[in-house]
Amino acid sequence: MGRGVRVAAAVGLAAFVAGGAFCLLKHRPLTFLVGDGPYYAATAVSILHDHDLDLRNQLRGGLEVHGRQIALGQDGAWYPKHPILMPVTALPFLAAFGMDGFLLFNLVVFGAVAAVMTLLARRHASTGPAVAAVAVLLLGTFFRDYVYNLSPDLFATLLFLLASLALFEERLLGAGLALGAAVAAKILLVVLVPVVAVAAFASRGRRGGARLALGLAPAALALLATNAALFGSPFVTSYDRGVSVASGQEQLITHRTQFDGDFARGLLGELADPRHGILPTAPVVLLVVPGLLLLGRRHRTEALFTTAVLVTLLAVLAPYQEWTASHAGNRFLMPAIALLAPAMALALGHLEDRLRRRTFPSGRAGAPPGSEDRPATLDTPVASS
Repeated sequence: MGRGVRVAAAVGLAAFVAGGAFCLLKHRPLTFLVGDGPYYAATAVSILHDHDLDLRNQLRGGLEVHGRQIALGQDGAWYPKHPILMPVTALPFLAAFGMDGFLLFNLVVFGAVAAVMTLLARRHASTGPAVAAVAVLLLGTFFRDYVYNLSPDLFATLLFLLASLALFEERLLGAGLALGAAVAAKILLVVLVPVVAVAAFASRGRRGGARLALGLAPAALALLATNAALFGSPFVTSYDRGVSVASGQEQLITHRTQFDGDFARGLLGELADPRHGILPTAPVVLLVVPGLLLLGRRHRTEALFTTAVLVTLLAVLAPYQEWTASHAGNRFLMPAIALLAPAMALALGHLEDRLRRRTFPSGRAGAPPGSEDRPATLDTPVASS
C-alpha cells in the first residue's frame, strides 16, 4: 500500500471515529433522520421487509401529508420520489443494526469522503497541507452538520469524488461508472455530465469520451428502465410524479417547472444568504482562491474542471425555487466544495512555505523535522506513491 493511500485511510478512519464520538454524544433515537432522511429510510425498510417499493405501509397519513415527497405510480402505488441507490446500499446496515444502522452507514460515507478528498489533495500537496485541507473543509463548512444525519448529498458527493479521481488519473471507464452511480444517487448531478465529458475529451480525445460513455451506460439504462416500469415511460422520472392536494383535489406536480426563479436573486442568496449562503456557512472556501491559481499553474485542466463544477452547480441552482431546502448550508453544493481539497491544500502549503521562509530565512538548513514530505517547489506536484 502506497504512502498516499495509507494517509488517506488514516484520515478516513479518524473522520469516522471523530464523527462517531460526536454522534454518540448527540444520539437520540431517530433524531438523525431529518429533511429527506425519513423517506430514504422508509424506502430501505420497504425493500427489506415488504420486498417492494410501495411506501404506503411505511408512511402514515394521506397524500395531503406525503404527496410532495412520494411519486405516484401508474398503478397508484406510492413509490419513492428520491433515488433508491442509497437505500439499497444501506440495506446491510439496516439488516444488521436496525434503524441506527442508517447513522452508522452515514458515518462510513463521511469517513470515505474524507479519505477520497485526501487522495485528491495528495496528488498536488504533501501530507501536512493535504490533511489540513480536508480538516478545514469538513470542519469549517456545513459538512459538519451532516455527520449526524442520513445524507443523500454526502453519499452522492462520495461517488462524484471517486469519478473525479478516476478522471484525473485517466481511468475513464471507472470515471464513467462512478459518475453514473453519482447521478443515480442524486439526479441533480446529471448537469455535471457535460463538464466531465469535456474533461474526458480534453484528456484522451474521442477514445476517452467513448470510454466515459461506456461507463455511464449501465446507470443510464437502469434509470430509464426503472422509469418505464414504475411510471410508464423511460423519460418520466419520480420527480415528475409528485402530488399536490388542494381542496380535496389531487394534482400531479413536477420539478421541471421549479427552475423559473429570479437568477440574480438566487445567485446572491447562494453566496450571501445568512443560513444557506456559501460565505456565511463555509467562509473558509475563500482560502481556495489562491490555491486554484496555484493549481492552474500545475494542472490547468484540473483547475478549470474544479471551477466549472462549482460554477455549473451555482448557475443551475440559482433559479431553482427550492435551492434553500437544506437544514444547514447549501447541501446541493457538497460535491463542488469537497472537490476544492487540492486547491485548499496548495493554498495551505503555500502559506506554510511563506511562514517557514520567515522562520528559517537561510533556506532549508535547520528546517523542522518532516519538511522533506512536501514539494520542493510550488510547481512540483507530489504524487501518491
